[in-house]
Amino acid sequence: MWLGQNSPSLFEQHFFKLKKDGAYDISHQEIQDVPAKLKCLDEACMNAIDEYNRNLIDRKIPSSRKMTTLWVSLSQKGRRVKVVDNGRGIPSKNAEQVFLHLMYGENFDDQARKEHITGQNGVGISLVRIVSKYFKVQTSHQGESFSKLFTISDTFKEACEKLKIPSSLQEKLFLHFDENGSIKNFSKLEGKLISQLQKTVKSNGMGTTTKQVDKNEHGTSIEFELDPKYFSNENTSFNEKYTAQYLQDLAMINPGLEIVLETEKDKQVFFFKKGLEDIFKNTPQPYYHLKFQTPKKDFTLSSILVGEEGKTLSWVNSNFVSLGGSAIEYLVNRVCDETRRKPTIVAYEKRLKTSATRNDVRACFHMYNNFRLSAPRFKSQDKSYLINDLKQEIREVIDTHLDKIIKRLGLVNKIKEEMSRRVKIKDIDSAQKDLKKTSFTSIPKFIPCTPTSSNEIKTLFIGEGDSAIAGLRPVRQPTIHGLFPLRGKPLNVKGLSLSKALANEELKNIVSILKLPFSDKIQNPKDLTFDRIAIMTDADYDGYSIRSLILSFFFEYWPELFSFNMIYMVEAPLYEVELENPDKKKRVFYCIDDNEYDVLISKAKKSDCQLIRKKRNKGLGETSREGMSYAIMNGLICIGVKDIKQCRKTQDIWFHKDKAHLRRKEISDYVSLFFDE
Repeated sequence: MWLGQNSPSLFEQHFFKLKKDGAYDISHQEIQDVPAKLKCLDEACMNAIDEYNRNLIDRKIPSSRKMTTLWVSLSQKGRRVKVVDNGRGIPSKNAEQVFLHLMYGENFDDQARKEHITGQNGVGISLVRIVSKYFKVQTSHQGESFSKLFTISDTFKEACEKLKIPSSLQEKLFLHFDENGSIKNFSKLEGKLISQLQKTVKSNGMGTTTKQVDKNEHGTSIEFELDPKYFSNENTSFNEKYTAQYLQDLAMINPGLEIVLETEKDKQVFFFKKGLEDIFKNTPQPYYHLKFQTPKKDFTLSSILVGEEGKTLSWVNSNFVSLGGSAIEYLVNRVCDETRRKPTIVAYEKRLKTSATRNDVRACFHMYNNFRLSAPRFKSQDKSYLINDLKQEIREVIDTHLDKIIKRLGLVNKIKEEMSRRVKIKDIDSAQKDLKKTSFTSIPKFIPCTPTSSNEIKTLFIGEGDSAIAGLRPVRQPTIHGLFPLRGKPLNVKGLSLSKALANEELKNIVSILKLPFSDKIQNPKDLTFDRIAIMTDADYDGYSIRSLILSFFFEYWPELFSFNMIYMVEAPLYEVELENPDKKKRVFYCIDDNEYDVLISKAKKSDCQLIRKKRNKGLGETSREGMSYAIMNGLICIGVKDIKQCRKTQDIWFHKDKAHLRRKEISDYVSLFFDE
């Protein structure tokens, strides 16, 4: 069984914030947390969500007994979580087994799973019990109440100590209780000791307690506190902001369900009568609410299409699928492909002598999808990617709604604008009006910063490939450092108009990220999204070439960037050297090149220092985390320009396609000088 990664991980999280005008501001931020910890909260809440959805379709359940509310509370600085619902509750005869045994509950019954469960890969609430140091359950069903503390209390441990039970035997006793929920049949202790301990079990609620209650009392309460030892000894407190958004998601995609979050300082209530539509009813952007259900009711889709570029978010049976899925990709592509086939678009293609692309259409809309289907299948246990084949159903959905979607969102005109932008980008003045800047969320692999103050100096690191970004990501400061990886060598733009240069997707993305102007010079550096641009490449010929091409790109169209001291190159250490001085104290030194290394070794020999370790980094991918941190802190070199005319001349020689003869002369002169020396 797998809960997820039990150590901190970086991931992108969306946030819906209600504004004063009733519209929601939707943002995306990079946060760090422990996925396995979050899964525990999800597992506890999903049991209640399943109950709510069963209640909706089961006509045999009286309305007075149907679940309407889910309460979640955080206490003890976010470490203690309590999840309460007013559903039917769990029958007392089954309750203990549900929490003792993995995959015991109704969620893992084949027929139940086919109907409306959140997916067959769930780990079971019993696994949450296993990784908790405190786990208490109270449930009421049809006039009978069940309660039990499933974890060993401190009082019970003290009782074992007073009875002088050996620690090795205590461990076995605790394990027996953890597996069986009782100490009665623990044969390794005398009956007299068991009887004495049973009193503590009963007084602490560790024994099963059942009693008759009012039949109108129903529901389940689960209270737990995770044990840090199962989570790499990390902080097991739940972040209030993330928890609130998680619960808001559940309320958004389960219309009519009230969800309450209570903390030590605040109380928030989430309720959406019409689900996702309530989120967008006050948005200034046009949107279309797509609703579809198959006759057998085994597939239901509620989707909001918003008429602007953005990030598509999807949920499947209340699970947020962060990576989407094949069916979700097919849904988006189906909208794109069928729209491109419309006669108006085809006619415009002939006029412009180009073809409409999927990207042209994607730039005009994004989606919020709420899927409900029987027997959902996911690529892995984290349920981040849906793999069900839903092509037939999606074709029917789009065929039914496409014309209404196109009309409501005004897609035809928006797509035509996107097509015009591509083919007429050479006309900079016109393109500046028509070009819709690519939003941060849609630029592949771009990691934005999340500044907390307008006074912070923000730096965009442009790295050579994914390896550079992978090394930078753990050591960057998310509030001031943005990351963007280059794919291969950039386009040589010397001699090209800006319109042709921006036809290159990668360079266009850089322009969009920085919000560089298309026609005018940069008047105020504060108008750009970053204060510094740092280029980081391998210390080899390919790396030097990539760095030179990017410098040439900025110098060709925005030389004032150099005047504003905004362009930097980052020198990562070529050597990582550990030395030990005569006092046996060790220290790591970083050398940018061979010369620095030779100087360091020479000084070390004079000081009687011993070489403990030497590592030569062949590329950024081999640079250690500490080396990357050193590069960010000490390796930024500002690139300035003293003589613009001379720089233009140098750029012409080395980059202009028509100046090859000058390049050959420069190379020949250099070779002659080299051999002369």
